[in-house]
This record gives sequence, structure tokens and C-alpha cells, in this order.
Amino acid sequence: MANPSVIETLIELTTQQSEEAAKRLGQATRQSEQAQEKLDLLRQYRQEYVDQLQNQMSSGLNVAGHANFLRFIQGIERAIAQQDVAVQQSQRLVERERSSWREHERKRLSYGTLVQRAQQEALRQANRQDQKQTDERAARRRSQLGS
Repeated sequence: MANPSVIETLIELTTQQSEEAAKRLGQATRQSEQAQEKLDLLRQYRQEYVDQLQNQMSSGLNVAGHANFLRFIQGIERAIAQQDVAVQQSQRLVERERSSWREHERKRLSYGTLVQRAQQEALRQANRQDQKQTDERAARRRSQLGS
């Protein structure tokens, strides 16, 4: 196994990288949620204007007023389309950041597993050494008693 200080350094480094990736994931998630909220708000706003247009049409709306409503609704539609693209981009960013975080976590856990295995092997060797010394002492006692 590599030098324990090297492994400890690698664990510290991957822990820092994992924490930074988690922060980036959190930021990306918040941005994605905000983008989705904005999209939802634009859709709600559009529906309110469509409802308002229908109400005014039923009560009598002149051609110029109708044209203004339609232009305004088309502007909202363009904003919705742009915001939909922003939502998709933010969702892709969330997925990239999630993958990055998972990769850093996997590395961190792998190094931890290496340390744990090395510690278990060291304990097994220490136990074997203790058993060997105990067996040697017992054999010496037997030989001393038998002499």
C-alpha cells in the first residue's frame, strides 16, 4: 500500500473536491429551480392574458385592441420559449454537476476503503504476530517444564 500520508493527502484532496462539487451541485440545483419558477410564472402570466383577451372579446374588443393583445401574447410566447431553453440548459448543468459530485464521492470512498483494508491487514498481521509470540512462550514453558 502507498505511504499512509500520501493516502491521507489523497483523501483530504478528494474530500475537498467532493465538497466543492456538492456546492456547485447545490448552486446549479437552485438556479434550475429558479429558472423553472420563472418559466411557470411566464406560463401563468400568458394564461392570464389569454383569459383577459377572451373576456374582452366577449364584451366587444376593437381590432386594434385585439392586435395589441395578440402581439403582447406573442412576446410572452417568445419569452416562454427562451426560458424553456434556459430551463433545459440548467437541468443539463445539474446532471453534469451531479455526475461530477458522484465521481468525486466514489474516489473519496475508494481511498477510504483502501485505508480500511490496510488497517484490517495490519490488525491481522499484528494478531498473527501476537499468536506466534504466545505459541512460542507456551512452547518454551512446556519445554522448560518437561526438562
